[in-house]
Amino acid sequence: MDGLFKYKICTADRRLDCWTALQDPDHPLNKAWPRFLDNDPFQKKYADQLLQYPGLRRFQFGILEQDARGEETMIACARSIPFFWPELAHLSKSDGGEDARSRLFSSLPDEGWDWIVACGVRQYCARESIAIPPLPTRSVDFEKRVAASDFVHHLSGPPNALSALSITVREDRRNQGLAEQLIDAMKQTAQMERLRILIAPLRPTRKMHHALVQMEQYVSWTLPRHMEKQSRSVVANTPSPKAAHCRGEASTIPFDPWLRKHIRLGGTVAKIAPASMSVCGSFADWQAWTGIDFDSLGRHFRPLAISKAGGSSQETYWEITIPGGLVPLKVFPGAEVCVYTEPNVWLCHAVEGR
Repeated sequence: MDGLFKYKICTADRRLDCWTALQDPDHPLNKAWPRFLDNDPFQKKYADQLLQYPGLRRFQFGILEQDARGEETMIACARSIPFFWPELAHLSKSDGGEDARSRLFSSLPDEGWDWIVACGVRQYCARESIAIPPLPTRSVDFEKRVAASDFVHHLSGPPNALSALSITVREDRRNQGLAEQLIDAMKQTAQMERLRILIAPLRPTRKMHHALVQMEQYVSWTLPRHMEKQSRSVVANTPSPKAAHCRGEASTIPFDPWLRKHIRLGGTVAKIAPASMSVCGSFADWQAWTGIDFDSLGRHFRPLAISKAGGSSQETYWEITIPGGLVPLKVFPGAEVCVYTEPNVWLCHAVEGR
C-alpha cells in the first residue's frame, strides 16, 4: 500500500453515494469488462436492482482509496447476491461426504451467472412481497427450465447461500491483495448472515487468450512444477502449460491466475457452467462492441451448419474469435445477427466453521 493512500472496505447500504460514480460507462471499473457483456439481458435488467433494493445493498462491496487531501475514489468492487439453494437445505451439516458434495455441485445451473442473478433477485422480491420482475428474453427453453426449477419453487425461503457475481479491481491497483480482501469480506458477510456457502460463476481471466480451447480442458491446465513458487509477475507471463504436461512436469496449481487465487483461498471447482451468459445482437451492434466489420466477414470464413429447432433444416454460421471473448462468436449471415454464449466455472467456498 502506498503511504500516501488509505484503503477501506464499505458496503452500499452504508455508502450508496460511492456507487453513483459507477453509472459512468467510462469509469475504470466498468472498462475492465468486455463491452459486449454489458448487453447480456440479465446484466442489463438486474445489475441496478442490486443497489435499488435496500436489502441487497449490504452484499455489494467497494474498496475506497483516500488520498492525502481526504478525497475518496472507488478502486475495487464486488457484487454478490444471497439466495436459497434447495439442495443445500436438504444437505445436513454433518453430511460432508464426496457423494453428497457431488450431488450438491451438480445441482448448480448450467446457465450460471444469468440464472443465479435472476433467481436471487426474484427470491428477494418474493420474500419482501415486491412484485416479481419478469425474466428477460433469452430462450423459451431457458424460461421453461427456470419455471420448473426448485430455485423458483422455493421463492420465499430464507437465503442459505451467497453467490459472488463479480469482483473488479482497477488495473493500476491490481496485485495488491484487494481482490483477496473482497473475497474475504464476502465470506465474513455470509458467515454473519448465517449463510452456509459462498459460490461464484467465475470468469477465468486468461481464457480469452485460449478461446478455441474447451473450458473443461482449460480448467485442467496447471502450472509447470518449477513455477509453483515463482513471483506473480513471472507466473502471469507464463505461456500455455501444454509443454509441461508433455514432459510430465505439471503441478496441481491451476494455470489461470483468477482460478488459482480462489483455489489458494480455499475454493473448490464445482462444475462448468457452459451457458453462463448470453448476448445476441445485430451486425451493427457487434461492430460497435468489438470494432469488427461483420458485413465483410463472409469471404474469409468457411460456413458451418447447425440444425434448427426440430432438426428439419440447417442454418449456416461462422465462428470467429473476438477481443475479450472466452469462446468464439457465432455469426449468422442469413439473419445478420451474432450470438455469444459464455461458459464460466462454478467455484465453491466453505463458510461454516471458518
